[in-house]
Amino acid sequence: MEMKEFYYENGIRVSLFNLDHKAVPFHFHQTVSDMIYCSKGSIKIELPEIGGLYKVATGNVFQIPPRVKHRFANGEENGQASRYVLLQLGCFDIEFLDDTSSLQDMLKETELKLDSSTPVYIENRKDEILTLANKFSRNKPDVLTNEENNDVVEALKLFASEGITSPYPDKRAVIA
Repeated sequence: MEMKEFYYENGIRVSLFNLDHKAVPFHFHQTVSDMIYCSKGSIKIELPEIGGLYKVATGNVFQIPPRVKHRFANGEENGQASRYVLLQLGCFDIEFLDDTSSLQDMLKETELKLDSSTPVYIENRKDEILTLANKFSRNKPDVLTNEENNDVVEALKLFASEGITSPYPDKRAVIA
């Protein structure tokens, strides 16, 4: 897994993940949600406490509410790359989990939901997200390749155009 962190200002954090076949460890956030845009391959999202196992295809978005334990993995066959852009709004926090065997057990009988997507809630940050997309389209962060930067710009524009301009409705909501 390759994580590229390149922007965190004014309560907006943008990162890019190139996934091999090692999962991002189980973790959760107290105050921020994870909004992802799958830009290459597919992403498997595991939400054991709510019995969710999702496969997010290229071009789809998915939001995980605060305080929901989760992890991401490459949803493709071994040897095939996957990538996602992560957007988080607010004060970033993260708590990694040490003992994950019980979480993994919760998913043993869970059916994988294919071609998954959820609405994304962007609070009142639409204009800021669009401004950021325009900034990156003019000035590529050094850490990103041209292809990765194009993915970031596309993701931010999609979050802004399709995002719901309100806070996440219920921080303990179950994803359908």
